[in-house]
Amino acid sequence: MVKRLAKIKLQDQDGFTLVEVMIALTIFAVFISTFLMSQGTNISNSIIMMEDVTLHNLAESKMNEIILDPPVFTNGLENNKKSKNFKDEGYKKYKYTIEYKKLEIPDLSQLMGQSEEQDNPNEDSKNDAIKKMVFKKLKLNMEMILWQVKVTITNTESDYSYELSSWITNTEAVLDTNFGF
Repeated sequence: MVKRLAKIKLQDQDGFTLVEVMIALTIFAVFISTFLMSQGTNISNSIIMMEDVTLHNLAESKMNEIILDPPVFTNGLENNKKSKNFKDEGYKKYKYTIEYKKLEIPDLSQLMGQSEEQDNPNEDSKNDAIKKMVFKKLKLNMEMILWQVKVTITNTESDYSYELSSWITNTEAVLDTNFGF
């Protein structure tokens, strides 16, 4: 009889208990939830990254257009902020703004940490005058040559924007090389 009970007990232990099945389902549910949540984050990050890449490509394209066909550089260009929408079919929800800014170099006295009236008795006044004259010519020439252009691309639906800046040269600038020595 003992052999018979032992045989029956062995036959009843072939399957999983309810507790074991519940533990397995819980572990599986946690794994699936974690996997799906991470995929959702990756999808939203991918959408943002695609938007960044699109905005960057559009800004780079506009910047290249400006570099290849620069405007006429005048003082009025600095105050002229141009905003337009893209005409291409796939980019109608984007607009661009182009801003120009002239290079501004501070005065030599500001760079040296001196006021305009401050005299330095240790330096020869003739050398000081030459330095100021050379710096003034250099400043005027550099300010005529270098301009900063900033292209801002904006998604009109989400107001998400991207800015790209670069220095461009005024190839039409006439340099003053007469130092009058």
